[in-house]
Amino acid sequence: MSPALIAEPVDATTDLQQIRAQLEEIVVASGRVQVAQENLARAKALVQDHAEDSKVRFLLLRLQEAAGLNEGMAEQWATLLQECPDDFQIVRYCATRLVKERRLEEAMSLVDHHLPESASNPDRLFARAKLLSDIRAHEQSDALFRRLISQYTDRNMRVEFAKRLRKRGLLADAYETIAPVAKHLARGSKAAELAEALASDYAFYKRFEPEEALGGKDVRIVSMKHAILHFRDRKIAEHAPDQPVSVALVTGSLGPGGAERQLTRLAGELTRMAESPDQQPPDILMRPKKVEVLVKQHTEPTGSSSKQDDFFLPVLVKAHIPVTEINRLPAISVSHQSVPEGNLARLLEQLPPPVHYGVTRLAPVLRANPFDVVSLWQDGTCLFGALAALLAGAPTIHLVFRGLPPNIRKDRFRAEYPELYQALAQVPGVVFVSNSRKAAEAYSEWLDIPIMRFHILYNGVPDLATDASAAEKEKWKAFHASTDDATETIGGVFRLEPDKRPQLWIKLAALYLKERPQARFVIVGDGRMRDNIEALAQELDVTDRLLLVGLSNHVGYWYSQMDASVLLSRYEGLPNVLIEAQLLGVPVISTPAGGAGECFAENDTGHLLSDVDHPDLHEACEKVTAMVDKVRSNEDLRVYSRDRAQKLFSLEAMLTKFLSICMPAMTESQNDEYIDVAPMRRMQA
Repeated sequence: MSPALIAEPVDATTDLQQIRAQLEEIVVASGRVQVAQENLARAKALVQDHAEDSKVRFLLLRLQEAAGLNEGMAEQWATLLQECPDDFQIVRYCATRLVKERRLEEAMSLVDHHLPESASNPDRLFARAKLLSDIRAHEQSDALFRRLISQYTDRNMRVEFAKRLRKRGLLADAYETIAPVAKHLARGSKAAELAEALASDYAFYKRFEPEEALGGKDVRIVSMKHAILHFRDRKIAEHAPDQPVSVALVTGSLGPGGAERQLTRLAGELTRMAESPDQQPPDILMRPKKVEVLVKQHTEPTGSSSKQDDFFLPVLVKAHIPVTEINRLPAISVSHQSVPEGNLARLLEQLPPPVHYGVTRLAPVLRANPFDVVSLWQDGTCLFGALAALLAGAPTIHLVFRGLPPNIRKDRFRAEYPELYQALAQVPGVVFVSNSRKAAEAYSEWLDIPIMRFHILYNGVPDLATDASAAEKEKWKAFHASTDDATETIGGVFRLEPDKRPQLWIKLAALYLKERPQARFVIVGDGRMRDNIEALAQELDVTDRLLLVGLSNHVGYWYSQMDASVLLSRYEGLPNVLIEAQLLGVPVISTPAGGAGECFAENDTGHLLSDVDHPDLHEACEKVTAMVDKVRSNEDLRVYSRDRAQKLFSLEAMLTKFLSICMPAMTESQNDEYIDVAPMRRMQA
């Protein structure tokens, strides 16, 4: 880490030019967020007598941007721009700040105002092309650059365009842009060096991909793909089943999500098993010897008050499970790591930012502290962790998927994912894991990877206690008294977030009350949509029949008050809440989101609605009614519900399956089967 610069005391005779120069030096040295944060207070002290100077304000705002500050930044830039409307540097920072805040239309309007498309001056159009590139309007920017290049002979336009294309990883396009003028560039100039570097890189990458495949392709993804494929012939020593394994569980955060809960639970159970080998279940051959958790970030980011990235951290700390925060590890460049020279080293110089992050931060710590198993949870973690684990020599690498793939959840898609997974599928020791059959099938279809490559690791859910705090018991008692005519209680346990569709849940309650006016409703959970839900409940006149519990550490108590539990999510992995309800004999009704249908026995312990995108609320009402009436009169179904959930989703079942996929080399008889190996056996026969 670069040391924070300490501003020297300035006496009254120091002029403004010196202060500006010192401040600019601080800004230049503040490339990393933490360094910028450390320098910010000193910079403010340095310029306190010149805070109104526009240049000083410009540099201070740049430093605040580098420090990761967000609140009010767009407004501060806009204010400065009003005072300096002809300063294109300020226009640029103003526009890029709007893009960071996803105010894309405003950013484009700003560009159009200061550098209109109708301008006839080539210099202003050149400036517009650069600014469009800065705000990531690449389609418009590229088109304008190409038009300018075709109309004018200015080499600077080609050089600038090539530089920007190269920055985006478009190596072939950048090479083709600069090649026509390469021999005319002054020897030793930065432009000539760029042309030489592009020619060299282009020749190098043509060893891996044909020319037609490189055009329009991000070479960083090509580098990632072939760096992974470097390991497709690696040899892995067999691990004897009676030898314990060391396990690293890697995730993005420890926030209050289902994946984070499951990883925390698994870490705890593995640690208990490692500490008490004599108490290991007899049907589990392998046991863990060391368990650690590595998390990208568990501290609150600057300026954030709501992410709760450390939600499960106290659980791990209490269990004495080592936790490493990857963000706080030093970045060690590839040139300072023990990577063999040659093609691999050169490929590692050009990687997508998330992959580069893992290679420089995670790979060194995994190399220094080796693990038999590196288990990477969720797509984002697989992206930054898979190549790092390969470089560190991890024999077994888990890619653990916790929901539907990012080609379905478009907001999570990255161009790197398909090539990442398809390359990893060719590497020995890489194991694909999903927590539901539904998700595994979706990944298999998307990636064109045989379904038999996927293991199913169902969530392990412990039995729930039904006790509660005095305050929660009093809350229920008051609600029970105010609805003492109720014949049934319909509940739901979910976050009040858009993907869970709490508004739809309230509409279901209103419709249900028209058919069964003596019902009452309980929602356990909280989130950003709480105010919205309260307003909708009042609008639909269900407030008197609805209890919003909020967050609770005694979910079992609330399940025990329900006659049925309803989940209307748009997206799910394997919903723990459906399993938890079954463990207490409560029937469930759910949309067919993710692996929801795998959590219960259709028509016996629950019902699955027909459509996940547009659930029919009349169908939902009918199925809730049917389930409430059916289970109420049949205690055997409640017992069956509990027994089934305990068998499929117990902690012991989870541990057995997890440890079975921790050996890098297994015979078919040792392997707890994949989803369905029968089709492959028939083909081989």
